[in-house]
Amino acid sequence: MKLTVQHVDGLRFLVTVGEHAVVVDAAPEDGGGGTSTSAPQLFAAALGACILEFVANSCRLRGVPFEHLSLELEYEEVKRPRRIGEVRATIHIEPEPDEATKRRLLGVARHVTLMNTLARPPEVAIQFITGAADEERISG
Repeated sequence: MKLTVQHVDGLRFLVTVGEHAVVVDAAPEDGGGGTSTSAPQLFAAALGACILEFVANSCRLRGVPFEHLSLELEYEEVKRPRRIGEVRATIHIEPEPDEATKRRLLGVARHVTLMNTLARPPEVAIQFITGAADEERISG
């Protein structure tokens, strides 16, 4: 999987994944324009969407009917070191399933792709490529 991030202006960036694109902009208190979702907000949104995707798919696979399915996610931004802190997700489903089904769905929600990634963080290699001709790599 590959995506690109391009600087637009200020602290605003265009993220392109295949044929899909989203703009990310830092909040005004962080020096951005606040014209779009910030990176921490996008991270939280991705986590919430990942949880709900797995829950909806589990319902589909197990024949659990629902007319309404949504998630509210609250998170804190911690300053030192700067990161996302505590996250609380609340799933709303109608009609409400029985307690055993809710427990199974909570189990599914705890093991979604992004939760597994947070539990086992990937190595992140960051490098600069300089010089168009020789593509010298500078890693840190």
